[in-house]
Amino acid sequence: MKNFIFVLLVVAASLAESAHALEFWHSSTVWAGQGQCSAMFSFDSGMEEVKNLQVTVTAVNKAGKKVASGVLEIQKFGQSSADRYADAFLEGEEICADDLTIVVNKATAIVDGKRIDLLKSKTLAVRDFKPFKIRLGK
Repeated sequence: MKNFIFVLLVVAASLAESAHALEFWHSSTVWAGQGQCSAMFSFDSGMEEVKNLQVTVTAVNKAGKKVASGVLEIQKFGQSSADRYADAFLEGEEICADDLTIVVNKATAIVDGKRIDLLKSKTLAVRDFKPFKIRLGK
């Protein structure tokens, strides 16, 4: 009987566990014209519905100096496999530098109907994205 109760408690605890991590990564930076660049950040909902995602970020240079800041915002995504992923952008002249570090200062969203502080709950995770090398020809 004790083993049965233990198993039930383990199952209940695993069901009560918070949602899996919402992952994000810097996927590209492009020249946007007139001295401006646009950094694209991709988000993976893990197929959990995410609404009102707001990620407040600061860009710091190699010397640790704050050079830009902004809010990455996505209204709604993750309702199905068709919209599991979504992108948000940070734009500006300072974003053209290739030695920036992005610091997440605040992150909130409604995940599966519950408002969550993504940093406090450790629900936001950084995916270590590494692009493919591209070679032309043989």
